[in-house]
Amino acid sequence: MTPAQRITFWAENFHRHGIYPIVVTRAWNQDIKTHQDTKRPLGEKVVVEKYSTHEVHYLPFKPGILDWAYLHLGEGIFRPIFLLVKVLDVLFARFTLAFTSFSNFLPYLSTLIQKENPENMIISGEPFYLFRLGYQLKKRKGISWIADYRDDWTTNELQMEKGGSRVRKWIASIESSYEKKWVGSSEQIISVSEPYTKRISDFLNLPGITVQNGFEESLLNLPEVDLEKEFTIMYSGVVYPSQDLKVILGALELAFAEGNPFRLIFLGAGFDVKEKRRIEALVPSHLTDNVEVTSRFPRAEAIRRLQKAHVLLGMAYGNMKGIPSSKLYEYLALGKPVLLCPTDGDLMEKILSESSLGFFAKDSKEAFLLIKEIRTIYDDLDKMDKLKQNSRKAILPYSRENQLKILATHLGN
Repeated sequence: MTPAQRITFWAENFHRHGIYPIVVTRAWNQDIKTHQDTKRPLGEKVVVEKYSTHEVHYLPFKPGILDWAYLHLGEGIFRPIFLLVKVLDVLFARFTLAFTSFSNFLPYLSTLIQKENPENMIISGEPFYLFRLGYQLKKRKGISWIADYRDDWTTNELQMEKGGSRVRKWIASIESSYEKKWVGSSEQIISVSEPYTKRISDFLNLPGITVQNGFEESLLNLPEVDLEKEFTIMYSGVVYPSQDLKVILGALELAFAEGNPFRLIFLGAGFDVKEKRRIEALVPSHLTDNVEVTSRFPRAEAIRRLQKAHVLLGMAYGNMKGIPSSKLYEYLALGKPVLLCPTDGDLMEKILSESSLGFFAKDSKEAFLLIKEIRTIYDDLDKMDKLKQNSRKAILPYSRENQLKILATHLGN
């Protein structure tokens, strides 16, 4: 899963900074196509993998009441029952994690901490209920811990935009008390952008540090692959309801009317069944052959497919600001033109402007004209290569190695 890439890099590279990490996670199936696949039971016993630089403990995964309900009821006609289970899950969490999919974490961590006597603990969310472990282990074992937020929790505007927002807001009001109590026991928080860090720090009255998602420098040295035969624009990952698809679809409509359409691929967006339906419902019948919504691919295959695209697509999250899409960093490393459509006029535009890879459109006509401009760049291979090479120096501060240095220095201090 995308969030795991950041933690994986930390685990494999912390040793360069004199830190030996022990990672405790759930058992994972490598072949994850849909959201439901993450809820299926997996593993019978703990599997421990030890390396010279780090170790990983995989705990068996048995779905708790919420994950079981989502797997069997979440997307069908019984969804109201699933929402009722969600309410029960939230209420139970006030007292215990015994009914969650992470009921085996507390006893395992208690024993492991007793054995290894670690100096510190980082708990990464989501699932944000894992933060309860930090609260309980601080009380039982006195261990210091840091809450690592990939996204913010109850202050997360993006999640509030999803369907069923009334229920979500009510649940968030309950969970906000959990967040203050549980994370209030931590030493500090980590988040992935300055706006996120400030918002969470202000909410909890805790110090915070920003460690961006970044990209792996190995992506800068990937062998070249042949581009798609048809001019292709590709979006990577899940699409959110707040993202306005009509802008890029309008640009495709204009290109189609001119007799020079392009191929539009939403890579991995089929992971979320509801968003796959929404995308397909917005595509006019005469453009369906030009638009594809794929299931999720293993990361290596997804990167290879992104390499084959001519343009990588980003989209603002409505009027929300300060959202650092994790895909943006991989886009930078691949060195291709990035069409931000519609643009956010904020963090993503700033980062893409620094790299000179960004093309920013507020509406369909602007997007259509920019796509024509990018086509001309591909007509001049030297110009395209120069664009890629010039971007490299500007994007290096966003590498995961440089972001890890920030975190390691902070921990050392």
